[in-house]
Amino acid sequence: MRLLIGYQGQWGKRILDHIQATAPADWEINSWKGPISFPPVIDDPGEFLPEDLPQTDLLLVLAEHAGMTDLTPDLAQRSGATAVILPIDRRSWGPTGLTRQVKKRLQTAGVPLAAPRPFCSLAPGESQPDAIRTFANRYGRPQVTCTVSDGRVAACQVIREAPCGNTRYVADHLAGTPTYRAPAQAGLLHHYYPCWGGMEADPVTGEHTLLHIAASMTQQSVKRALGS
Repeated sequence: MRLLIGYQGQWGKRILDHIQATAPADWEINSWKGPISFPPVIDDPGEFLPEDLPQTDLLLVLAEHAGMTDLTPDLAQRSGATAVILPIDRRSWGPTGLTRQVKKRLQTAGVPLAAPRPFCSLAPGESQPDAIRTFANRYGRPQVTCTVSDGRVAACQVIREAPCGNTRYVADHLAGTPTYRAPAQAGLLHHYYPCWGGMEADPVTGEHTLLHIAASMTQQSVKRALGS
């Protein structure tokens, strides 16, 4: 699979680095660093786009500004992407209304979009296009297996991990933890990594912060692995 990752700052670079280090050997990974800042309104997207982009199957846009989110359909067009993942780990980076507009523009162009909030909530599904499902089988909602010895976690193996590397960190540091404490310890380790998920609650629905949602998914993955 050909994967193009567009990123802006440290959050995106962290994810890019982890994916480059851990992706399957048959993935072709290219990257493009976008602008750091944008005007309130983008009149000409061409001012912010490169002349050429590597052609790709899947475009992953790691936007850290709403302007980068707004450029997503243009990036997809220039790269020939057949599918797009636009994760939102801070609500201000991809406001709901803007994300809806981006999805509509991509749908008009015949390009499916996955916009997980947070990124590590992405899970594979039968209705997804091949490129998104291939990515989601490897990165997204955490899934681990654990072995137990004398009431303690002996070791954990990562089946599917958060794209930032958080799951791998948690799995590597759970050994020796009593099984009854393991899910709570996984939540603490998730924060220690640290998780860079947003701390703001949804202003409309009052949902938990994205960081809280991400940590809960990590805890649940350990609970399932331990059968608790």
